[in-house]
Amino acid sequence: MLPIKYLSTKETAFIYAVTAAGLVHSVTRSCSAGNMTECSCDTKLQNGGSASEGWHWGGCSDDIHYGMSFSKKFLDGPTKNITGKDGSGLLAMNLHNNEAGRQAVAKLMSVDCRCHGVSGSCAVKTCWKTMSPFEKVGRFLKDKYENSIQISDRLKKKILRKEKSHRKIPVRKEDLLYINKSPNYCVEDRKLGIRGTRGRECNRTSEGPDGCNLLCCGRGYNTHVVRHVERCECKFVWCCYVRCRRCESMTDVHTCK
Repeated sequence: MLPIKYLSTKETAFIYAVTAAGLVHSVTRSCSAGNMTECSCDTKLQNGGSASEGWHWGGCSDDIHYGMSFSKKFLDGPTKNITGKDGSGLLAMNLHNNEAGRQAVAKLMSVDCRCHGVSGSCAVKTCWKTMSPFEKVGRFLKDKYENSIQISDRLKKKILRKEKSHRKIPVRKEDLLYINKSPNYCVEDRKLGIRGTRGRECNRTSEGPDGCNLLCCGRGYNTHVVRHVERCECKFVWCCYVRCRRCESMTDVHTCK
């Protein structure tokens, strides 16, 4: 088992948050689709709205409250079984990140409407609340991961930031929290299961995560030419076989030093 310091990194924070968010999203979507007997649409909004503005609640709003409740019961209980010297701080961190994932789904809820009226007019609108696509939730949590907050492992009455000069800044529900800094993923560490990036193929022209500048961690890259041989320009010959040419191509392949 890995030491606790490696279970309290930014990556752990993201995993807990995205898992909780995914469970909320999946369960809530199943409720709206009628695939679960315990829940359905959110009926609390029915018959409300604004008559003066020409719209009312209707349709099938996603029951985000049931999804969040289910996620909390399913994930937070097992999380509380964490024990050990640093267990209290790690427990608080993981429970907070679970909730941050749930809050992300709730925060990105949107309102969809459908028009009703004669000859396609929009005299009255029926509106309902729906979840954003999970890709949008994932991007939101990825941004929170990039700006995650380091906290103190000495848990007292509340969660405190690691930096004493920043402790007056409140920690929000949707923030992702971590205790220990991440190990160096650039260098191989078999004990931690880190493969490193040496020998990884990279894209020389990309500025993204697959780019050589980022993936190779500043060590540079090697370039070698790979020859590809394949069948091409195949034609059916009557009767009855296929005749192909043998095509060769040369490709530059870049791998991290």
